[in-house]
Amino acid sequence: MDVVIVGAGSAGLLAALTLLSERPGASVRMVDAGLPLDDRGRAGPSLGGSGGAGLYLGGRLYVGPAAIPPASPVSTMPGARAIVSGDAYSELARQVDALFTRLGAVAPVRDLPDERLRELIERARDEGLEYVTSYPARFLTADERRRVLDGLFAELRRAGARFTYGTHVADIRRTDDGFALTLRPAGGAEGARAHIEARALILAPGRYGAEWLAGTVTSLGAGVAALPSAFGVRLELPAAVYAPLTAINPDPRLQLPLASDAVVKTYATCPGGYVTPVTRYGRRVASGVPVPADARGPSTTVAVLAQPGVAGAAGAWADGEHAAKRVNDRYPGTLAVQRMGDIRAGRATTARAMDANTVRPTYRDAAPGDLRDLYPDAFWATCEHLLSRIERLAPGVRSDDVLAYAPAEERFWHFPTDERMQTTVPGLFVAGDGPGHSQGSIQAGVAGTLAGRGAAAYLAERANS
Repeated sequence: MDVVIVGAGSAGLLAALTLLSERPGASVRMVDAGLPLDDRGRAGPSLGGSGGAGLYLGGRLYVGPAAIPPASPVSTMPGARAIVSGDAYSELARQVDALFTRLGAVAPVRDLPDERLRELIERARDEGLEYVTSYPARFLTADERRRVLDGLFAELRRAGARFTYGTHVADIRRTDDGFALTLRPAGGAEGARAHIEARALILAPGRYGAEWLAGTVTSLGAGVAALPSAFGVRLELPAAVYAPLTAINPDPRLQLPLASDAVVKTYATCPGGYVTPVTRYGRRVASGVPVPADARGPSTTVAVLAQPGVAGAAGAWADGEHAAKRVNDRYPGTLAVQRMGDIRAGRATTARAMDANTVRPTYRDAAPGDLRDLYPDAFWATCEHLLSRIERLAPGVRSDDVLAYAPAEERFWHFPTDERMQTTVPGLFVAGDGPGHSQGSIQAGVAGTLAGRGAAAYLAERANS
């Protein structure tokens, strides 16, 4: 096998297409832990599988200027640089967008948000909040997204690409000729393990594969550096309270920049959704589950996270990265939950208080308790600061009956690469949301294009040596 590509989202698909266009006849296998395209619709909402999250579920295509990796709102690793930016990025983004158009994306470019969103952005700015959005953009319908994905897979199959779904990469080792991979059924299913070898690898697992990616790349001897974690809680509140925001945008991203080299922000809003525990980064953390509009419940859940930069994590936000462990240690095997009113009053939440609470917990096995001493003092102060400003946009957000589940956490890593997305290990490439190279389908497609070119050039160099 010439190349194995892990991840069938935008980055992986564009990497495969570019590689096979620049090196026709190369043997390419794509491996994904999720489902094939035809099976995803029957299985219900899922972030993984053919098309990844952005192109299959989202469909928003930001077509304006950007860079890879995206600019950070906080300080990052010393010496970190843009891999591609300016006119070079814009030309690659134009090519990716043109490909999607050729395959069936007909949505027009919107240069500005609609009037309701513009008004909300202005109101947020008046409260000192940044409303994170990106225009110009195209918004693909579900039919358009399906046409684009059908077209991509048809072109890849004609070019000879092979696909393996429902499969997790359990192990990768370096060999004299490249890499040896051990594959096993995803999701803990029983089944025989398979072994394949490849001259080059492109790892593009998506955002929720970042932890696996960091461990795998490290085990192969490539450089990886952990960045400060974003940490916080996941709130649950009446859906009607947050509706002034979610009726305009189902996932409004509001953030408050802080002088202490951090931002406090809302993240991953699920209107009418529910809270569930997931295991991530070796911790049990609170996650929100989105539901279709016609099946939404009475509550909305949204994470509130503090994201310090490298300098901030060594200062006012020191030790925040250990908050999730402290919560898990105090409340083993479950999530913790506390009423915001009890946090403000400096008292623990009891089971009796939960029984009387007007906001009913969607995760009923959460343990009532006390979270205040498990987070840096700065977190609660800035959380209140953020909520007091959102309160003026969505009255009721600061109700004492709002629930805070803990822990909530997102981790990030820096993956040094060259301009071809090649790591410090020859033949090992990374691309997309997993290594933090992109935010959205166009950026992921640009990163995949670069990785595909890099892998094609690597194979050519090997053939000529």
